[in-house]
Amino acid sequence: MRRSLLVLGCVLVLGCASTPKSKPAAAAPAEAPPPPASAPSATPESPRYLTPQQILKRLEDSQVAYSVEGKDSPPGGWADALWPQRVKAVDYPRVVVRGGERVIQPWPENPQAKALYDEAEPHFQAKRYDEAAKLYTRATEVCPDCYVAWIFRGDAAYFAGDPGTALGHYRKALAINPNDHRSWFFLGNALVQLERYDEALEAWAMCLTLNPRYPVIRQFFRNNASLGLVINEDAIVPRGYAERTPQGISIQFDPDHDPAWLAFANCKALWLGEPSHRQEMTGTTKEHFTSVEELECLGSALAVHIGQKEQGKTESSDPTLDRLYVIAQDGMLLEAVLFEVGARVHPQLVLTMEESSRQRLKTYVLEHVLVPVARAGSYDL
Repeated sequence: MRRSLLVLGCVLVLGCASTPKSKPAAAAPAEAPPPPASAPSATPESPRYLTPQQILKRLEDSQVAYSVEGKDSPPGGWADALWPQRVKAVDYPRVVVRGGERVIQPWPENPQAKALYDEAEPHFQAKRYDEAAKLYTRATEVCPDCYVAWIFRGDAAYFAGDPGTALGHYRKALAINPNDHRSWFFLGNALVQLERYDEALEAWAMCLTLNPRYPVIRQFFRNNASLGLVINEDAIVPRGYAERTPQGISIQFDPDHDPAWLAFANCKALWLGEPSHRQEMTGTTKEHFTSVEELECLGSALAVHIGQKEQGKTESSDPTLDRLYVIAQDGMLLEAVLFEVGARVHPQLVLTMEESSRQRLKTYVLEHVLVPVARAGSYDL
């Protein structure tokens, strides 16, 4: 297919990621507060989340060798090491339902339409948008269900200075395939050119919902400060880590950051070193991404973080945890996990989710991610 849709996103509206067993270090006072309300409480259908003290007790009682080490964390925390990408994104996604589950497939390519895209490309690159538009129009006639052809047709109108016509073409693309985040981004660009700002915000929020780590939209808002919107940086910046070693499990934390991250690392070590705990919490010992693990470990960190602040011990406090605590109090810790962690592991995770879950995630984006400049970073407790 011709020019990548990623390139299109770079155009701006306003001008164009065995030794003797060591005793795990205590990470919290004896009476640390419970995890925040948004970490789901136990029900007959859900697991019971452990407190930092309960996690520490299980590590102490284990036959596994755990060691604790203070260690400098990478600039962005241990996120890349904890949550590496495990699923490759599909460039042009099609979502189908099989056996009651949403499955992502490549969108079928139409050879005739592709030939027209290729023929149009030199015209588009030379800014002969009228000539390109004629070929894209033929592509939509040859293949009315080729949503990419409608996007390209919208591009030609948009860059020719006709955002109204572009808007109609982008809407047609979304009617055919609402699962490509780039279509929502382009739609937002056309809407803001038409001074339909609230609708543009909704479109951009859906773009981020479908692809939380989409770099183009993040750069877009950095370059267009006059829009008055900003994408908040990650709230989950882990300064604790656990990994297997020949001797057992290494628990690592950055002593220059919030001590709450030691509680997080202890929790991660428990999930890594005790298959029985994973079985208890998820029904399987298979190691894979699960929001249950992340909710328990982040809840443990937040419990210690708030306990430290209540005691006035704020010299090493991480502001990111203040923000995460506010998110948790809003009942959106699960959405934060899906947005910041799940999307690292599976970039198109949201495409496998039901519409109601997508809408909750979009609400999270509008409340805590894509926000007015005046609200950015205002999370002091």
